[in-house]
Amino acid sequence: MTDIGLYLISAVFVLSACYLRRVRWKGLSAATRYGSLAAAALGAKLSLLDPLTIESAARLRLVLLPVLLGAGLYVCAACAFRLLALALYAAEPPRCAVRRELVLAAGALLTSLALELLARPRLVSGDLVTNPSHRWYLVGYDAIITLYLGYCLAALVRPLARRARLAGPGLLRTAMRLFTLGALAGLAWDAWGVDDMIREAMTSAQDSGDDTLSAVLGGLCIGLLAAGVGTTLWAPISTAVRGWFGACRRYRALTPLWGEMHAVLPEITLIAPRGQFGPSQVHFALYRRVIEIQDARMILRHYTDPRTVDWLAEATRRFPPAAEQVSLIAEAASLAGALERAAVGALPTPRDADASGTDALHQPLEAEADWLAQLGDVFATSPVIAHVRATARKHTGPTVGG
Repeated sequence: MTDIGLYLISAVFVLSACYLRRVRWKGLSAATRYGSLAAAALGAKLSLLDPLTIESAARLRLVLLPVLLGAGLYVCAACAFRLLALALYAAEPPRCAVRRELVLAAGALLTSLALELLARPRLVSGDLVTNPSHRWYLVGYDAIITLYLGYCLAALVRPLARRARLAGPGLLRTAMRLFTLGALAGLAWDAWGVDDMIREAMTSAQDSGDDTLSAVLGGLCIGLLAAGVGTTLWAPISTAVRGWFGACRRYRALTPLWGEMHAVLPEITLIAPRGQFGPSQVHFALYRRVIEIQDARMILRHYTDPRTVDWLAEATRRFPPAAEQVSLIAEAASLAGALERAAVGALPTPRDADASGTDALHQPLEAEADWLAQLGDVFATSPVIAHVRATARKHTGPTVGG
């Protein structure tokens, strides 16, 4: 796995940890807390133990710093896995059980750090090398980490599988299944770490690279865990992106109809359209455009030409519309006749309060925008409306009054 790839995966873990801190799955508040801790620790650990980070530290004569910090984060992530297993059995794990696991983690961490310091390794061609007389300290360091991680992962597999069975279809079940597979791959990867210990005992060196099987198991484990935590992050992000694209598409679809109305009634503009396509502004821009079109519709009700009904009947005889478009065509024809009267300066006529034309109001924003977009499409493309507009323009002169 390349250095850049590890940094990208670590970013997925850290970003997912930030999101997990915000979510609250019903009955799993402690689980999300420990899950976010494990994701953050794994992300930071991947960055610290990346060969590029270790080489940079070596140039500053701080070879052991990323190794020691990485070991601490490794144990922290393993402990979070164990606490996560407890939280999957009970919404809030017993305090005595949590304290017991914290004490065990602290013991594993302090012992492994002490062994690493006693080994006094140095960086040679990307590998941590120690004196032959100190090689058993290096072996002991890896043994402690391997055994503790194996203990935590083994305890996590069963509750993850159980929770995946109990969870209903959706985000939680997908995440739990990916976590279960990742934990199983992690157990296999951890068990293969015995090969590293044998190599350290024979060569007094901790190889920074992985053999083929170790690389495959490691990549599988990290990939599955990253996919699991990424499920919690990418789902809301993809929803937000789809929402942004949908709002932009609806905004664009409303532009032709809004343009026709704005040319005659420029006073409908509420706010100067500036920066309306940013992630935080696009929904407000769409809402503003819908309001402006609805305001124009209500104003144009006072310019309705009573002859529009006859013009529409003549146009529909010449160009029979589809049944599903009849209501839209009737509304578009009324707007066409009213726009022509308003364009030549006709005086508005008072209307009854119950004829305010609020049939499309008070719907959800997306549904209202879609309906207005269909109205705009009919207004712009229907031959019936083209005929009504041409007739209205011919019979409406510049001296028309109220």
